Amino acid sequence: MNSKRLEERNEKVIRGLMKLPPNRRCINCNSLGPQYVCTNFWTFVCTACSGIHREFTHRVKSVSMAKFTTQEVEALENGGNQRARDIFLKEWDMHTMRFPDNSYPDKIGEFIKKVYVDKKYAGGISSDKPPRDPQDQKAHEERRASSYHSYSQSPPYDHQYEDRRYGKPKIC
Repeated sequence: MNSKRLEERNEKVIRGLMKLPPNRRCINCNSLGPQYVCTNFWTFVCTACSGIHREFTHRVKSVSMAKFTTQEVEALENGGNQRARDIFLKEWDMHTMRFPDNSYPDKIGEFIKKVYVDKKYAGGISSDKPPRDPQDQKAHEERRASSYHSYSQSPPYDHQYEDRRYGKPKIC
């Protein structure tokens, strides 16, 4: 599939995901029509919340302006707002607690910190994690596998530095 068709397909899939009921509203403030994706958690967020996520160094992409890779689209299909609610808002009581108003950035910032950084409503330590981008997953596994080696991966020392700096040692 050529690049242009692939981009169009990916955009169509994302637009379809945005139409799903849980994704029609920002996961953080519940405002209608989010236009951004937070790729750290694979959630749909509004403009106001996207800026706050960036303050936490969370990666955010505009649905209309950014290009999404096939791997990102797959991760978003496996993620979305409902999956994130199941993980990060497990103990959030929708009947007694309210989402912050997106016109108060300080309140949104506090909410994002409690939910995603402190994991206050995740129900303790959870083995559930948002889906990892498949490319990131492969790199993570490679780094993890290489950390199991107990030997140095640098080339042998062989006194090369001293030979260059002080000249070759004389053999008697």
